Amino acid sequence: MDLKWPVLGLIVLVITVVAAAAIVVLAARVHRRPTDAVFVAHTARLKRLPRFRELAAQQRWLSWWQTAAIVLAVVGCIWLIARPQTTDITQNRYSTRDIVLCLDASTSMFDEDTQVTQAYSELVSGLNGERVSLVLWSDAAVTVFPLTDDYGWVQDELARAGRAFALGDQEYVAGTYLGKERASLISDGIVSCVKRFDLTNSERGRAVIVASDNDPQGGPPVYSLPEATEFAKERDVRLYGIGSADLSFQEDKRATFDKAMTETGGTFSLLGDSNSIDSILAGIDRLSEDEVVEPPKYQIRDAPGWPIVLIVVGVLMLAAGWVYALVRSGRLNPGSRPTPQAGPQQIRPPSEVGR
Repeated sequence: MDLKWPVLGLIVLVITVVAAAAIVVLAARVHRRPTDAVFVAHTARLKRLPRFRELAAQQRWLSWWQTAAIVLAVVGCIWLIARPQTTDITQNRYSTRDIVLCLDASTSMFDEDTQVTQAYSELVSGLNGERVSLVLWSDAAVTVFPLTDDYGWVQDELARAGRAFALGDQEYVAGTYLGKERASLISDGIVSCVKRFDLTNSERGRAVIVASDNDPQGGPPVYSLPEATEFAKERDVRLYGIGSADLSFQEDKRATFDKAMTETGGTFSLLGDSNSIDSILAGIDRLSEDEVVEPPKYQIRDAPGWPIVLIVVGVLMLAAGWVYALVRSGRLNPGSRPTPQAGPQQIRPPSEVGR
């Protein structure tokens, strides 16, 4: 059993009761009978005066006010000791879509890869719960980060990639060249990106966003582009292409790139097209509308809010009543109190009046 909370509540109760008692005692001292008081008989007429009734009513209200303040503070302490609790219910939902950003890191794409990473960043900004991965490829493929839904980290990595391509940093793409004088092998790059998906036995929507100039260099690839397309179709992966702007002047390369993407149900657009990202997002939205819904989680936590409010209100009311009593008695403004006469006063009996 956790004893910290009851002990804390007991300490608060003791402090509150001591504070309330101190305020009540000080308030009582304000109203105590002066040592030079004069007893007067036959005060019935005095008690009927409007001013006397007004002062008596104020005193009654002050007493009720202080009593209510003490009750509030004590009730709040008792409530706090009882350790009020509340239950929070959380239920997480996860998207069942995975996306691999498949980026051509060959030297011929360096100038445009900075724009591609910006397009990828814009694409990620439009996602909601999908997992994302980034893979660089040329002769071989290297995973920059695996599938994740940590979009803050994804955006940081995309910004880092953009800076590396802008500076022409060859170390950033280390591992994508094997020294065989082969580069920009788009078909092998697509196959490598398709293989990056995990959870292959679950029903999940999968997409690969390929950015390339479709300009293979060097020896023959392991897979031809039609074979890579068929590889993706067999695994129910859709390919979406973002082609280099230079492809607008190379009809054959653009056409083969376009065909490879559309045969899987994806789309193709050139880098810089106004509707490029929107068309990809629309295609991703059609992949799968299923969600993974976790069972609800129940978490019990302490809820001391209202008890503390009662305690604070009670203490403030006591303090306000005490200040009011001091103001009425003139102790906060001694100049307003009447100056007592020097020496004791003696009331003459009625038989001596007029002598």
